[in-house]
Formats: sequence, structure tokens, C-alpha cells
Amino acid sequence: MNNDRLAISLDYLKFTIEADGETLTEELSKTFTDILEGDAKADSAVAAYIRKEGLESVDFAGVDEISRYPGTRCIVNYFGIKDRPQLKAIDKHISSIRTAELLLSPPDMPFNFDYLKAVHSQLFGDIYPSAGMIRRSVRNKHSEFCQPEYIESSADTLFSKLRDENYLRNIDDIDDYINALAYYMGEMEALHPFMDGNGRATRFFFHEMSLKAGYEIGWGSADPDHFLEANVAALDGDYQALIDVLEEIIIPLSND
Repeated sequence: MNNDRLAISLDYLKFTIEADGETLTEELSKTFTDILEGDAKADSAVAAYIRKEGLESVDFAGVDEISRYPGTRCIVNYFGIKDRPQLKAIDKHISSIRTAELLLSPPDMPFNFDYLKAVHSQLFGDIYPSAGMIRRSVRNKHSEFCQPEYIESSADTLFSKLRDENYLRNIDDIDDYINALAYYMGEMEALHPFMDGNGRATRFFFHEMSLKAGYEIGWGSADPDHFLEANVAALDGDYQALIDVLEEIIIPLSND
């Protein structure tokens, strides 16, 4: 990985950690750098973390893998963890390692729904058997997300439109690009196809799609709280806040 791409990737990882309410430690930063430079493997880093935490796989036969454990907010997971803070901590750490792996070697496929599923599966496949699978339950946060029965058809419409627009490539005017990107970010937020981890999966999707379109999202200068708030506003149909945020961080890439 060249120095420019390394710097962009490390900024992305730092933003991801901070968006989860954590602080990037020197140890984790070194792990990221080693993976991005090819000096370490994500599989080994994940295995070492699992050993350190004393985690053991459990048999979840007979349990609906696309569900939560009864009486908890914990998604069915390979370790049988039913304590949400513990599960979230493990989720954040392992998925951040897999994010570094994805940044080094993103999926070699069109930016369609299968791409998004592949990203989600790689980010969370060490933790949840439902990784990459479409949710079957209703999700509500600040607003109601797409109903489960309409996710497939809505995704088909959304990704077909994105394909027809050539994944936003060849848009030379930066304002036009920002407006289009804000629209798709808002629509993807509303789609919310997975049980959890939607933000991390879609963020990576748009990060890579933007690079291919000739634009860098300057995560190093982005405020995680403002970015997340703007995404929520876009979910309600107000794209201006997200446009304002993107205007501060979208950078055209040099053709050199």
C-alpha cells in the first residue's frame, strides 16, 4: 500500500474508532498499520484477541441465527454472549481489525447489494452467524427504517439507480458529486438492511466507491458526531446537514 493510501486508510480507521465512542490506542494503531503494510494478517490478530479475551465458541443449534437472545438486546453470536456491553466491545474490536483487512484488499466486484453484503459479512463474520444476512425484524431508531419485507425490492431499486449513474463516476463538478453522494447515503441509511453494523458497512461502501469515483472522503477532518447526526437528518429527508458536512471533507483526487 502506498503512503497516500496508507494515510487515507489510517484516517478512516481512526474515524471509525471514534464514531464508536472509543479512543485509538497505540497498540491498535500499530496493529492497523502492520495489516495495511502487509506485515501482519487480520486472521492472526483476531485469533490473538479471541484468546486474550478467553472466548470460546458455543453450540447455537436450534437457535434462530437472525435473532436476538430472548430477554436481551444481544444478537445471537458464536460466543453465546448475552451481556450487551461485553458483546459490543468485542464487536468493535474485531470489526475494526477486519476493516483494516478490507482497506488493504476491498472486494473486487461492482458496488451493488452483494458488495455491501460481502463487506458486512467480512466485518462481522467472526462474531455473528447472521453476518451479511438481511434482517427479518422491524428496526426503529430516530425514524423507522425500511420494513423487512421490502428490503430486497428497495435495494434492487436503489442499486439499479446507482448502477445507471455509473456509481457516481465521471462527475467533475464537486457540488454535483456531493449532492448525489448525500442522497445515496441517506437512502442507504433508510434501507438499513442488517440487524446491526449498518453504519460501518455502508461507510466502507461509500469510502471505496468515492475513491473509485475520483474523490476522497477526508475522514481525518470529519467530526464523528456531526457526521452521524447528519445521517439521521438525511433519514428524515433533510439532506442539507449531510451536504454541509460533506462539503467540508470531500476532496477531489489528483490525476497525477
